[in-house]
Amino acid sequence: MSPAVKASVQGFSIESVPQDAARIDDFRSHLPEGTRVYVAWPPKATPDVIVNAAAKLNQQGMIPVPHVVARRVESEAVLERFIGELAEKAQVDHLLLLGGDPPEPVGPYADAGMLLRSGFLEAFNIKTVEFAAHPEGHPVMRGNIPTEVLSAKFDAAKAAGIKVQAVSQFVLDPMSIIDWHQTTYSPMAGGTPLQIGIPGVVSSKRLLQMASACGMGESLGMLRKSGLRLAKTAFGNASTDSLVNALSPLVNRAADVSGFHFYSFGNFEKTAAWAKAAAAN
Repeated sequence: MSPAVKASVQGFSIESVPQDAARIDDFRSHLPEGTRVYVAWPPKATPDVIVNAAAKLNQQGMIPVPHVVARRVESEAVLERFIGELAEKAQVDHLLLLGGDPPEPVGPYADAGMLLRSGFLEAFNIKTVEFAAHPEGHPVMRGNIPTEVLSAKFDAAKAAGIKVQAVSQFVLDPMSIIDWHQTTYSPMAGGTPLQIGIPGVVSSKRLLQMASACGMGESLGMLRKSGLRLAKTAFGNASTDSLVNALSPLVNRAADVSGFHFYSFGNFEKTAAWAKAAAAN
């Protein structure tokens, strides 16, 4: 790895699923202590499972950042208990707030903004909230609406006295996020830190599935037009390396880009090994 790549990967974060915590004996065998590990909320997971995963990460020297998915929260009481237990049992003070993909909410919360306005974040001393950004398309919202919605969330968090950050959906085309950062994100965000999402070491089949589910039309269109050769280059084990190399100049020069966030997509150990090695070289 070049010095520029090493510099850009310092302080990386990584996403996990609760099953990782059930399987992995000690996260310190895979990650530097103090790494921010985001705990996803899969459709079949319960808040208790997420709390347990976050508590294990905290006990093993990591900084857990659980996802709170609005449309999966059944009631105000469930939200209050969930955030309260994250704060008490896992020392959590940083959350990623998401609307979620269920077509209808199971309870009173339809989007991340409603979670922010619930009052429970302040009640349990949540100091930082994070929201998802979509540089290559949103699965539901079109046009400039995703940017307007993200801007409103930033304003609401700041008004509540809570530190705010953004993490992008994983990207496949480096130029798309470079252009989006310059023309859309920076003018809107007013210096709000952004982490660039990168797919980890996963198969091309899995990556195509995730890209389709996330509404990443531009990148998929590019791959279809360019044929199998480019698909093999963009996907698979080499994609993490190539994307980080292409985007490290942006991470190193832009004051509002705080680093890389790696999506492991069920391949946590290999993704963690790649990121740890890149930061250490």
